[in-house]
Order: sequence, then C-alpha cells, then structure tokens
Amino acid sequence: MSFTIAFILLIIGFILLTKGADYFIENSQAFAEDKGISPHVVGVTIVAFGTSLPELLVSGISSAQGYNDLALGNIVGSNISNIGLVLASSIFVFYYVLGGEIEPNTDSNKDSYVMLAAVFLLIVFAQDNLISFSEGCVFFILYFMYLFSLYLRSKNKRNEDLIEERASYIFLIAGLISMLAGAQLTVDSAIKIASQLGVSEMVIGLTVVAVGTSLPELAGTISAARMGHKEIAVGNVIGSNIANIFLVMGVLAMINDVAVDQWVLEITLPLLMIITVAAFSLIRVPFNRISGLILFAFFILFIYELTFV
Repeated sequence: MSFTIAFILLIIGFILLTKGADYFIENSQAFAEDKGISPHVVGVTIVAFGTSLPELLVSGISSAQGYNDLALGNIVGSNISNIGLVLASSIFVFYYVLGGEIEPNTDSNKDSYVMLAAVFLLIVFAQDNLISFSEGCVFFILYFMYLFSLYLRSKNKRNEDLIEERASYIFLIAGLISMLAGAQLTVDSAIKIASQLGVSEMVIGLTVVAVGTSLPELAGTISAARMGHKEIAVGNVIGSNIANIFLVMGVLAMINDVAVDQWVLEITLPLLMIITVAAFSLIRVPFNRISGLILFAFFILFIYELTFV
C-alpha cells in the first residue's frame, strides 16, 4: 500500500470515527435529556463514553493485533490532547465567542479527583514497565464503581418516550458501526504510515491516532460550549479521561499485557500527570483566557517533546 493511499484511508477513518461519534453523542444526549439526567452526568457518562469509544475501538483492535505501543500511545496521547487541546478550545469558545467564563462546578470538582487518581494509578502500575491482566481488572472494576457513584449521586426522574427511544437506537447503532469501521481503517493506515516513514508505533499512537480519536471530544465539547452547556463541555473531558484509563486501558490489559517503554514512563507519563494536575487546579477557579493558554501551552510542550526529545 502506497503512502498516499494509506494517508487517504487514514482521513476516511477519522471521518467515519467523527461522524459516527456525532450520531452516537447527539442521540445519546437526547435520550438522556428525555430521561431527565443532569447535564454534568450526561457529560461524564453518555457523552464521555460516546467520545471515548473511538479510543476503545482503536486501542482494542491495535492490542488484539499485537500493536500494544500504538494502543498505549493512543490512550496517553488522547488524555493529553483532551486537556491541552479540547478543554482549552472550549475555554476559548466561551471567552471569545460567548464573552464569558466557565465557572467552577461542584460535580466537576468531585470528578476531577477521580481523573487525577486514574493518572496516578496508571503511573504506579507502569513502574515495572507493564500493565498486567490483574491491574487491568482493577482499572475495569474502578470504572464501574465510579459509574455506580454517579448513579447514587444523580437524583433525576425518568421520562418515558418510546417513539423517540426507538429512533435514537437506530442512530446509536449506525454510529457504532461507523466508528468500528473508522477504527479499523485508522489502525491499519496508521501502521502503514509508521512503517513507511520509519516512525515508531508509539509516536504515531501518541500523535496522529491520539489526536484523530480525540476529534469526537473536540467536536462534542466545542458544540456544547457554543450552545452554552458548560457542564457538558467540562464533564466530557473529565469523563473521557477517566474512561480512557479505567475502561479502555483496563480492557486492553485484560486482552494482552501492555508493555510501557522506559521513555514513556520517564517523560510522557509525567507530562500527563502535570497537565492533569494543571486541569485539576484550574477547574476550581473560573476558566478564562489565561487558563486556556496554560493548558494549550502544555499541549505544545507535548508536541515538542515528541518532535525534539
């Protein structure tokens, strides 16, 4: 397969991922609103799970095919991109387009502790350069414990609208099929590009694939920001980062043990912790232009690290 064809297939894969996620998010969100679920819970569960599905599918397919470096790079790179690119972009939209700031939210503050704990636990488990099956099980169990805590926290009433539910299910399934096809195309074409350019799978996973699978988060978060849904915009990023580690990494480690390169352990994972701590701190004060610039600066540092270090 030539470089040009591989690149075209990569773009097609990204498009399928993004459009599939759009259908999934739109209909999941409408379904959740019909059920009376709060905006923050929608953001950290329905929307976050929908936008994390590309990471789950791409990383799962990569791991099943033996490309663990690509899978791990996708997860770590996506979490850094979600904060440094996606969250920063939503802050800029609120500040420059809507002329306002994102005020601190009690639910976001609580869930940011889980986001920080997930990164800390990932670094602890990676100290032996391996995420094992048992550690994957711990991640997986913790994710469902987190979901259960959200269920207990939510005090919303359910509405019944069977006609709209059936219509939503059709688009939910269509979105899932689109994302599955896009995930397969993304993995195959990314590997071809990496081999032709002589670039390691880890670097491709941390950059091209990670940013590509973060496009649904970017589209969903900016869309929520433009509509003034602050809780969904911030909740999407927090929930997605939690899902990427607890759910996606958990599933991957249960499929195959995930090897962690030493340079990832020494450079990339500490950078993930730093940018997560920055987001954790900034969430507690109104998000403004300075907040966005700080987070985006970390994303630029991440790109610089991969390019020159």
